[in-house]
Amino acid sequence: MTGRQGDRARLLRWYPPAWRERYGEEMLALIEDEIGAGEAGLRLRLSLVGHGLAERARGAGVVGPSASRDADLRRGALLVLAAWCSFMVAGAGYAKAAEHFDAAVPVGLHPLPQVAYDVVAAFGALGGVLVLVGAVVAGPGFLRMLRAGAWPRLRRHVLRASVVSGFAAVLVVPLALWAHHLSDHQRNGGSVLYGAAFLAWAALGVASLVLWTAVAVAVGRRVELSARALRAEAGLAVGLAAAMVVVTVASVVWWAGMAVYAPSFLTGQQGGTASAVFDLPLIVAVGLMVCGLALSSVGVRRIVRA
Repeated sequence: MTGRQGDRARLLRWYPPAWRERYGEEMLALIEDEIGAGEAGLRLRLSLVGHGLAERARGAGVVGPSASRDADLRRGALLVLAAWCSFMVAGAGYAKAAEHFDAAVPVGLHPLPQVAYDVVAAFGALGGVLVLVGAVVAGPGFLRMLRAGAWPRLRRHVLRASVVSGFAAVLVVPLALWAHHLSDHQRNGGSVLYGAAFLAWAALGVASLVLWTAVAVAVGRRVELSARALRAEAGLAVGLAAAMVVVTVASVVWWAGMAVYAPSFLTGQQGGTASAVFDLPLIVAVGLMVCGLALSSVGVRRIVRA
C-alpha cells in the first residue's frame, strides 16, 4: 500500500472493522473518484467521522433494528453495562467532592445530606453487586467460549487493559507516599505539581475502566447464553439502570442540601454563598451520571421492547 493509499485508508478508521473489511475498498474507490490525487478536505473528513460513528452505534445496537428478540436483550444489557462505566467514573468524582463533608454538616443538625450520601453509597454498592452477579451468570458461557478458541480475538483487548491497569496500580504507591508528606491544602489544589500528577493518575484509572468495560462488551457480544441466562442478564440490567436513577437523584439531593446547609464546603471558603450550586467537580460528576442515564435508557427500551 502506497503512502497516499495508507493515508486514505486511515480515514476509514472511524468505521467498525467488520464494515471496513466488507465495504472499505468500495469506499476508498469512491473517495478516489471524488478527490482524485488531492487531499481529503475538512468536509469529507467530518462526513466520514459522522458516518463511521453512526455505523459503530448501529453495530453496538444503540440505533437501528435488531435481528431478533435475543439480540435486543443482549444489546440492551450491554448498553446498560457501558452506561455503568460512566457511572463509576462519576461516582469516583462525587466521592472525591464529598470527602469529609460530614465535618461541615453535623448529622444531628441537618440529616438530609447524610441520608442522601448514604443512599448514593448503598445503591452504588448495589449496582456493583448486580454487575458481579451478571458476570457470574455469564461465567459458564465465557469458559465455553475460551475452550472453543476465542482467546485470540480477545487477547488484544485484555492485554491493553492489563497494561494500563498495571501502570496505574504501580503509580499508586509513589503518589500515596507523596501525598503523605503534603498538607491538606497542598493535596486539594495547593500544589500544582501534585495536582497534575493526581489528574494524570486519575486519567489512567478512567482509561483502565473504559478498557475493561470494552473487554466485557467484547465478551458479551460473543458469549453464548441460554434463553434463561439471557433473560436473567436483561433483568439485572434493568435493575442496574434503576439503581443508577436512584444514585443520580440522591446525588442531586445531597448537592442541594450542602448548598443550603454548608455552602462553604462546596466553595472551599468560609461563609460561602449560593454560588456553591455551580461547584465544577459536582457538575462534571452529575453530568456523567446524566449521560449514563441517557445511554442506559436506550438499553432499557430495547429490553422492554423485547
